[in-house]
Amino acid sequence: MRRYRELLGVPGVLRLTLAVLLSRVTTSMLNLTLLVAVTQSYGYAEAGLVLMVFAVSTAVVGPARGRLADRREPRRVLLTLLAGHMVAYTGLLAGLAATAPVEVLFLAAAVLGVTVPPAGPVVRGVWPSLVAADRLPTAYAFDAALNNATFVSGPMIAGGLLLVLPPAGAMAITGAMKLAGDALVALAPAIRRVGEPTEARQHARQHGAARMFGPLVDGRIRLLLAMIALDTFAFGCLEVTAVAAASGQGSAGVFTSLLALGGVVSGIAYGARTWPGGPRAQLIVLHTGAALALLAGAAAGPAGAGLVAVGAAFTLFGLLSGPVETLQQVLVGDLSPPGQRIEAFAWVFSIMWAGFGVGTTIAGQLAGPGTTAPTLLVGAGAQAAIVALAAVNVAGLRRSAT
Repeated sequence: MRRYRELLGVPGVLRLTLAVLLSRVTTSMLNLTLLVAVTQSYGYAEAGLVLMVFAVSTAVVGPARGRLADRREPRRVLLTLLAGHMVAYTGLLAGLAATAPVEVLFLAAAVLGVTVPPAGPVVRGVWPSLVAADRLPTAYAFDAALNNATFVSGPMIAGGLLLVLPPAGAMAITGAMKLAGDALVALAPAIRRVGEPTEARQHARQHGAARMFGPLVDGRIRLLLAMIALDTFAFGCLEVTAVAAASGQGSAGVFTSLLALGGVVSGIAYGARTWPGGPRAQLIVLHTGAALALLAGAAAGPAGAGLVAVGAAFTLFGLLSGPVETLQQVLVGDLSPPGQRIEAFAWVFSIMWAGFGVGTTIAGQLAGPGTTAPTLLVGAGAQAAIVALAAVNVAGLRRSAT
């Protein structure tokens, strides 16, 4: 753990970490509370669609938000979007309280997604300016582990709130936490320094291809984004699987917590040492294992001992996901130029939301109370597709010489 102690000793790292931790924990809280709230009032299919609208709107606008943060002051972009985000949150809560037509929820979810502050991409983009190059893999591994930790604590907090409060009340508390976390990120001194002009930013503004397509001009970035989309598609399937296994109750948080807990443990272990094999070989092994884990869970029924088997599949999938997320961040950070790094990570977040939204939509059509096999099978298929994509593309998954 020496690498992590040295990382936390770097000025500004601990403060920024605590701020983004509060911001990120609200993501999994919102996913669960929103799914439960809409499921109880409208049904599984409608709940999947509402979450899909939120995810896709977040994905579509995310790169534009990242580009704004790259080229302007990130603090101002974060605070401006946060104000709009809170207004959309209020509208969504009002629609749920009034049991409004589901189209109203679609609109509110879309606005909520458009106004998400890009706290995650900004923080990931600032790591190279805070730590030395030889510490970046550990920094990204630490970031990934913390991100997964929020998906342990988030469902636990949300599940606890859902046991004592109606879903709308749990969502209101989630919104207050989101406001506090993003505001703390925006006001951190390290974020303020990122807003200062750099030569790389000026280069991105002046050159046509970079200005139009940003980091997407690099085929290696496009390959990574395709793999990330398939990966988070599987996570979307698992989110709905958790709710279906729990028959629409707040205890779904147990399954999603197992998933995230595995990611935290494996992510920390991965960043603490050097592992054999290159990124391509590691990704093939990890995604193959993930596909097999989901297939094993699909073979078991969701009742009795089968329910334990489904929980074990969630845990094993999480243990394999920690190193995967770390590899994704390291490769994106290596391959994206400094003046486009926030936008590159914004594309990652957008693709993640898009894949997740499509996954929840498809799984929502397949799921039902106590029915888990179809959604797990679809998630396993997505993991197998990543293995095939990695196997046929060698050069695209090699780290740059930095």
